[in-house]
Parts: sequence; C-alpha cells; structure tokens
Amino acid sequence: MNIGKKKNKTVEVAREFILLNIGIVLLGIFLVIFPSLSSAIICYILGVILCIWGLFKVIEYFRVKNEFFGSFSLVQGCALLLFGAFILIKPEFLAAIIAIILTMILFIGAVLKLQYALEFARLKSKGWRIQAVGAVLVIAASIIAFFNPFGAANLLMIFIGISLIFDGVWDLVTMVYISKFLKGAAKSAKSSRGGKKGNNDDYIEADYSDEDDE
Repeated sequence: MNIGKKKNKTVEVAREFILLNIGIVLLGIFLVIFPSLSSAIICYILGVILCIWGLFKVIEYFRVKNEFFGSFSLVQGCALLLFGAFILIKPEFLAAIIAIILTMILFIGAVLKLQYALEFARLKSKGWRIQAVGAVLVIAASIIAFFNPFGAANLLMIFIGISLIFDGVWDLVTMVYISKFLKGAAKSAKSSRGGKKGNNDDYIEADYSDEDDE
C-alpha cells in the first residue's frame, strides 16, 4: 500500500513538473512573439494561471482520501489562489518588476540543472557533464538579463523569452533522461539480484549432490 502511494505521488510530482515546464516554454514563446505587449497583460495571464493552479490543488486535497498530515495541497492551493487574485487586482505591483521575476525564474532553473548535474555525477552517469553545461548556460543568461545590456525593453523581453524556452525544453529532455536512467538502474539491480539467487541455488544443489554420493 505504501509503495503504491509513493508511486502515485511520484507520478503526480512528475506531471506537475511537466506542466510547469510546458508553461515556461509557452511563456517564452509569448515573450518572443509579443515583446511589445505591456507587462500588465503578462501579469493578468500569470494571475489567471496561478488561480487555476491553486484551484486544482484545493480540489485535489478534498478529492484524495485516506491521506492525513502528509499533504500540503490545501496550503499550496490557497497560497496560489491568494497570490493569483492579488496579481489580478493589482497588476501594476508586479508589472514594474516583471523582468526581475522572469530573471529569477531563469536562475532557479539554472540551480535545478546544477543539482541534476551533481546528482548524475554522484551516480557516475555520463550525462552529468551535459547537464552542467546547461546549468552554466542558463546562469549566464540570467546574469545577462539581470544587467540588461540591451537598453530597449523589447530586446530584453525577447532575450528572456528565448532563455525561458531553452530552460523549459532542457528540463523536459532531462526528465526523459532521468526516467530512462532510473528504469535502466532498476533493471540492472533486478538482474543482479536474480544472478545472485541463481548462484545460491546452484550451490545448494551441488552441496546436496555431494551428500548423496557419500
């Protein structure tokens, strides 16, 4: 029962991660295509997304049964709803710092990639170097966006949009790699246990045969 719950929780986290990165990619495409749109419109879109996400989290809390003190869906949902509603009511509060917030999203994505690289390195996976390169690229992009050498706001938004697209797509590809890596590790561990079991059986059989000969 616990294994099934852990598996469902893992699937749920993976689904949210995929949806989050798809949203980041779509946001990046939006910024590239419509860089001249006011930041207030972006804030309205973000507010609606947060409200919908929060509503789903609240519904999820009341839908899931037999799970006590282990779920924070209600708290997460209410926080997302509150923040989304605040953005919709006062978009000008966020519009003034929208570029900084998007830069922070880039930086958080870079830290996430760096963590993946360290985990892959500990597992002695060949993919850790590629993941480290992705982390360095996104860190560089976030630093460039923070100092804004472009001058024009439209060029900054286009650059941030391209960086967000790269960040989201890279994370989605990384998740596919992690899934394949974990499946391969599970198969290797299973075959290893099977081989050990077979060796024990052979030993028992051989020992039994020697006793019969005596």
